[in-house]
Amino acid sequence: MAQATLFSNARLIDVVERRVRNGVSILVEGERIARVADGRLLVPGAVEIDLDGKTVMPGLIDTHVHTVMMDAESFPLFLAAGVTTARDVGGRLDLVLKNRADLNSGAKLGPRLFVCGPLLDGPGASFENPGFTIMLDRVDSVAAVPAKIGELLAAGVDGIKCYFTMTADIVREVIRFVGKRVPVTGHLGYCSSMDAIEAGIDGLEHVWISPYNDLCALNMRFGRDASMMKREFWTQTLAGWEGMDLSGPRARAWFAAMVDKQVHMGTTLDLLWTAKAGVEGSLRDADRTLIPPACVARQAKMKKFLGDRPDWDIHPGFYEVGEGSRALEKHQEVVRILHESGGRVVGGTDCGAMAYPPPGFALLREIELLADAIGTMSALRAVTHTAASYLRAERDIGAVAAGRYADFLVLGGDPIRDVRELRSLEQVYRGGVAHRPEELIASVPRHEPAGLH
Repeated sequence: MAQATLFSNARLIDVVERRVRNGVSILVEGERIARVADGRLLVPGAVEIDLDGKTVMPGLIDTHVHTVMMDAESFPLFLAAGVTTARDVGGRLDLVLKNRADLNSGAKLGPRLFVCGPLLDGPGASFENPGFTIMLDRVDSVAAVPAKIGELLAAGVDGIKCYFTMTADIVREVIRFVGKRVPVTGHLGYCSSMDAIEAGIDGLEHVWISPYNDLCALNMRFGRDASMMKREFWTQTLAGWEGMDLSGPRARAWFAAMVDKQVHMGTTLDLLWTAKAGVEGSLRDADRTLIPPACVARQAKMKKFLGDRPDWDIHPGFYEVGEGSRALEKHQEVVRILHESGGRVVGGTDCGAMAYPPPGFALLREIELLADAIGTMSALRAVTHTAASYLRAERDIGAVAAGRYADFLVLGGDPIRDVRELRSLEQVYRGGVAHRPEELIASVPRHEPAGLH
């Protein structure tokens, strides 16, 4: 029998009950939590760790990553930032299954991993860049759904993701064929989010993109000739968001549908984190040194288009570093309205597909932006309890509670007082095994930006 460990005197952020509990005891046996109690526990033979003055909370969950776009050597970064679970929402099937097996077995150090398999485009192709096609596959007709989706389900994926050029008729058939066996989510474009919501989709990805056509002014909509590989798409959607009327009848209908169907909104607000930080704040960010080598190599290839500029390593490619602050405010307003209306918000980052912010630490930026919109406790709940429910894993993760994995964080500071104190992480426990963030960071490859100052 595994050695029992008793953590005593903890200040626990209870994301289920939405409150802070003081003087809590947490008994861990093996990789799971055996008991959580207010006050002292007496457990003969247990190793006791006194957490007086420390804050404990569940491990964080990033619901939107792309592990095939980063180096396995960088996976420990997730844990270093307190991310103990992640969901891969797009990568070649054999590669994401291998990453899941390696991470969940402990063969590689990093978060627990859930996978969706590849991004499933429709008749069109979202990517022409060969560096990104490793994430992509296609379901080009309703008739093709049973074979492709059946293959993914038989392989044991944890979810299905519909992608930008998939049309409404195919999305509806995917949802019907899956029949709630696993969650279906979508980064939608050619299919409207309202069509997908009405068909029973479980989640939407990217508040910037998936609901755009349902919320923007009619003359700002993009059509089926839209391409995310062109700057014009991003320029148009940024302008559309800046002028968005979120109190009009179409917006009200969208919010009502999201709440009625309890569709999860995977926000990825961090795509515009540089708009809040500004160019200088982004260039001074020490997290730049943690960009994985594969991402740095992709960014370096963009120099022939961007020029050798100081922000080349963090440049998103199709919009400028620091651009989009007014659009970000509207994205946050969508999140606030949805949350206050009773909708379901979860955090995700797109790390891997986006080089910056880097794995794990991208979710800390996401949480800061969520906290601005919906408050700190709700933001923490979005990346723990609600995210676990979305993954249908609430029996195992998402809270510090008896029966769940001992995936939790020990913090020197108080993130309820200031959400940025998530960075006061002293120990991260995954399955009852302790890791020190500074040792994890020391173990990964480092990028050395020439202009970091």
